[in-house]
Amino acid sequence: MDRSQQSEAAYRMYLIGPFAITDPEGKVLTPKSQKSQAILAMLAVSLRGSRSRVWLRDKLWSDRPEDQASASLRQALLDIRKCLGNARDILVADKNTVSLRMDCIRLDIDDILSERHTAGDDEVAAEHFLEGVDVRDPEFEEWLTLERQVWQRRCDEGQLQHKFEPKLEFAREQRAPTPLVPLTASNRGKDSGAANGPSDDATGGSGSNVSSRQWVVAILPSRIAGQGENGPILASEVTSLIAKSLVEGTDIRVTDFSFGGGPWANSSNGVGPGSEIALATPIGIQLELTLTNQTVLIVASILRLADHSLIWKDSCVVDKRLLERGESNQLHALINHLIDEVHGSFLFRAEGGRLERETTLVEAVNSIFRLSREDLDRAERILHKIAADRPSSSVYAWLAFIRTFRVGQRFSPYDSTIIEEAEFYARKALELDVNNSVALALVGHVHSFLFCEYDYAAGLFERAIRINPAQPLGWDLYSMLHCYAGQPEKAMAMANWVQNLGFYSVHKYYFDTTKCISAALAGDHAAAIAAGEDALRMRPDFNSLLRYMAASHAHRGEMELAGRYVERLEAVEPNFSIESLKDNRYPLLKTGGGKMLIAGLTKAGVKLR
Repeated sequence: MDRSQQSEAAYRMYLIGPFAITDPEGKVLTPKSQKSQAILAMLAVSLRGSRSRVWLRDKLWSDRPEDQASASLRQALLDIRKCLGNARDILVADKNTVSLRMDCIRLDIDDILSERHTAGDDEVAAEHFLEGVDVRDPEFEEWLTLERQVWQRRCDEGQLQHKFEPKLEFAREQRAPTPLVPLTASNRGKDSGAANGPSDDATGGSGSNVSSRQWVVAILPSRIAGQGENGPILASEVTSLIAKSLVEGTDIRVTDFSFGGGPWANSSNGVGPGSEIALATPIGIQLELTLTNQTVLIVASILRLADHSLIWKDSCVVDKRLLERGESNQLHALINHLIDEVHGSFLFRAEGGRLERETTLVEAVNSIFRLSREDLDRAERILHKIAADRPSSSVYAWLAFIRTFRVGQRFSPYDSTIIEEAEFYARKALELDVNNSVALALVGHVHSFLFCEYDYAAGLFERAIRINPAQPLGWDLYSMLHCYAGQPEKAMAMANWVQNLGFYSVHKYYFDTTKCISAALAGDHAAAIAAGEDALRMRPDFNSLLRYMAASHAHRGEMELAGRYVERLEAVEPNFSIESLKDNRYPLLKTGGGKMLIAGLTKAGVKLR
């Protein structure tokens, strides 16, 4: 709804300070129940004024069985209607969703943000958002905390429109580093993968099958040379970022020997071919840092531990001050190259063993990005197998993310089933780990693409980027959020950086696709076509790409080429039309860039219905 229309709304809702709702004469209609107040507030701040019943139940009655939670929600809705009296029609509920008619309601936060109301800092501080609403449910408390952060950011910016500026100053948070436990005779196999759920020992007992269930990589002692006393600290911080990137995005386990000791300390404990440890931990990562007064040369290597032969090696030179602040773009690009090579090394080893690949998160993720309906089904099977054995935040986040592909590829309708599944998996992911940067990014995309909850999603993306600025997926999906919110120029700038971060990724086409989309929406059709052609070399039947390529060529007056892409699109998606795109609630269609997309598709010859 246009905010100017809301200024003429009949009913007032107050979210700053004690919650209240009044009618046009000023009569108070506020329910006494705090959960009823919470329902009205949660509906009011959602982008469409609507939430599913499942979402509301999970936020307010997360500790109750489904039937009890459903009954409690029904009772709360009856309480709200009773308190609203003659205004009860502003609350609309069906068997799946609960909504408010936001065209009838004016919010105090919109008055503050649009400067129709002047408020002091003490009045609009974050803690005054829904002041006094005390719903003792951890799910609601987490939602309220995030919403207060969103409110404070929007208030500090002093703007009504969503900005979604990425926070580029990556100050180190006061948080524990990624746990890395040295492998010894007594704790062999107890490593950072334990955070992802129980696991068997790396060797011996039932753990003898660990290679078919979970891959293990060792962090070897770093080599440090040159000037400065903080070399070991910098090496430790880089190592932690590498470990976090390995553990969060996949189910690869990390064992830390970076402080020396363990079987690598001397040759008598060697790791010759066939040794127990070399079989359980076949790959090692080693860093070399050479420090000067102003720069640090970082060399990263992947070694085969059976014979210490070199598998891969790359390097970068970074500004020492930027590295100390955790802001080195060159380092982040190197880490992503390293992670991709580790994945590739394990997949190469697993080529002959389908069973091994069928039980790894790496293979599940690769299946997701192959895009076909069959590959998505296969990815789900793998993810459910992993979840049954070793549930993790990443597994559930990828299950939620799959729903965005099913809707975006038009494999599944945008209906209550998809929404409820996505909500369940997304909530489960954050329950298991609220500091997993990959899970935060994936859940953020679910909330932006499926639910259009842009402020909430922006908070998740910014948190993901602060935790791990080297993770390209967070930047990429945050770029898409800017597209949905009608800010394609910002999206394009971010997509340029993602292309650099993910240059060696096996999923590079996905990052090129984001550049294609953002450039097309920004009106830079030459850049869109260049990025789209790169992506189509890897995924020639990706329908999302074909749509933008057809539209961009049409806008450039290249009608023959536009027609060819329409033909390819119709072969992949026979029933595609402008109306079908709208029916699936593609989130950016009402933006200026979205209207440009529709105009380009129409000009290229895409049928209306």
